[in-house]
Formats: sequence, C-alpha cells, structure tokens
Amino acid sequence: MAKRLVIVIAGVTCGGKTTIANRLTNTFNDISILHQDDFYYTEYEGHLESIPELNYHAWDKISAYDMNEMMVAIDSQTSNILVLEGILLLDDIRILNLADLTFFTVLDKEICWDRRVARTYLPPEPLGYFEKYAWPEYEKHLERIKKKKDIIFLNGSDSIDFNTSLVVDHINQLVLNLK
Repeated sequence: MAKRLVIVIAGVTCGGKTTIANRLTNTFNDISILHQDDFYYTEYEGHLESIPELNYHAWDKISAYDMNEMMVAIDSQTSNILVLEGILLLDDIRILNLADLTFFTVLDKEICWDRRVARTYLPPEPLGYFEKYAWPEYEKHLERIKKKKDIIFLNGSDSIDFNTSLVVDHINQLVLNLK
C-alpha cells in the first residue's frame, strides 16, 4: 500500500467508536490510532465555554479540543493505516480533507443515556449536563453531518462485532481498489 489510509470514526458519545477503533488493531498490521479525547485542552478557562448554570464547561464542542496539536500528532504518524476516533472530528475541515473513509455512529437518546451514566467522567459530569447540553449538541452536530457527502453511518445499538466487521469490510474494499 503506497498511500497511508486515514479512517475517521466519529459520532455520538457512547456509540462504540473507541472500541471499534481499538479492535481494528486485531485485523490490520501497521495501524495506529489517535483518540480526539487525548487532545482536550487542559486549561479550561482559556479554551472551554463555560456553562454557568451547571458550574461546568462545554466539553461537547470542537473548541474544547486542541485540534492544532492533533494535526501535529497526525503528521507524525508513519503507519500505513491511521484511525482517527472522536465525537467531533468532522467539525474540523482538515480531518475531512484527510479522510479516505468516514464513519459516523448514531444512537438513540435512551440507549446513549444508559451507557453514559455507567461511565466515570473527569471532571465529574453534573446532573443535567447530558440532557441540557451534551445531547442537544449531538443533535445539532448530526444535522450538520447529514449534509456532508460520503459518510458511512453506523448504528451504535448494533453489536460492536457487527459494526467492526462493517468498518473492516470497507477498509478491505478500499485497499483492494487501491491495488
């Protein structure tokens, strides 16, 4: 494979993105993964929008991430397959321009909530954040994504095995087309 493949797995929180991305290492050699969550800004006040009524910050906006730093990390990767995983990757045009395949996970609100409450967030998420902020932000994001071309939607309520196999099949097809 002469060209590095860039695979983007974006979408709803708790939709299986990270698990799918990590499972790809069981199928493909010479693969690396970058998780958007590793690029959150740590200096909240300088970068994250404040939500005063919750005494919390807006973690579900692209401005919460240091996307310039993520681009530096992307440029430093040397593997043949690079997987980028995160909820808001498609809000950065540079990521869209790099992507050879783009997946977006969707999930209904009830299942998303059930999965989300089972997680531990640091800093701890206040009561009301999901309902008042995270879910409405996802819905706005989804409406923007539906207008983009060449997005492959994955149903986050399908099994991880099923969704991983879909991603693997698309990657294999792309590799075959490049030969």
